Amino acid sequence: MNWYWIAAFILCLACWSFLVEPNWPRLRRVSLRGQRKLVHPISILHLSDIHLVGTSGFKHYFFQELSMLNPDLIVVTGDVIDHDSGIETARKYLSGLRARYGTYVILGNHDYYDYHIIDNIRYYTGFGKKGLHENDVHRFVQAMNGIGAHVLVNDSVELKIHGNPVLICGTDDPITRKIDFERTLRRMTAKTFNILLMHQLDGVLKLSHKGVDLICSGHTHGGQLRIPFMGPLWRDSKMPRRYLDGLHLYKGIHVLVSRGMGAGRHLIPRFACRPEAIWLDVTP
Repeated sequence: MNWYWIAAFILCLACWSFLVEPNWPRLRRVSLRGQRKLVHPISILHLSDIHLVGTSGFKHYFFQELSMLNPDLIVVTGDVIDHDSGIETARKYLSGLRARYGTYVILGNHDYYDYHIIDNIRYYTGFGKKGLHENDVHRFVQAMNGIGAHVLVNDSVELKIHGNPVLICGTDDPITRKIDFERTLRRMTAKTFNILLMHQLDGVLKLSHKGVDLICSGHTHGGQLRIPFMGPLWRDSKMPRRYLDGLHLYKGIHVLVSRGMGAGRHLIPRFACRPEAIWLDVTP
């Protein structure tokens, strides 16, 4: 009889992890206070790791909810698509969002590559981070530019938001490409509030520049499978486990890591790690 209970428990756990939690997103609200460079508050909607394909399930309804928001900025920290069939879906969903000062997108490894099962095996066994099948990243970038989003690849944009000088910097994918911090951060000054978008937070280990105020990142999906009160079972990162999600301070830099909205289509399950979008209020 005990085996029946064990089998029933495992079945319930599997159903929850594969069917319920991956389709149960949340909007997480986070506050970052005491930013002396700012005169007035700034609101940021942080999206990451959406992993869009031709069909999107719950994401259609979640994006409808997000379209009701009106932040100052929208930042998207990579892995928007999972393969080329997600390009049109990404265009449709992101075009429905509104931000007073624009949407800023960087690229992740899944934007560059369509990871099949063999690619995931190679990735996690150390035989290669690049997939064997490339996505049409140029078409994806054109689609983003076509809806007015700014795609930053080792580049930056200067803004004036509510009287605050803000610099938004975006790196290339640190996993399959090369980050050029010199180029990305060349416009950074001590007077601007400097936001760095980086798909994987591990890039901060190579960051020698002083003056970055906030890093927005993703990639880890928060570990996807977490044990309550203990944390994630695995991490695709060189950073300590506490940096896999949430708002933290790392060597004087505030870092915000999203659990992401989706997952690679071959790595679906989530447990104690709901998909999310993050609303960040940054205040003086």
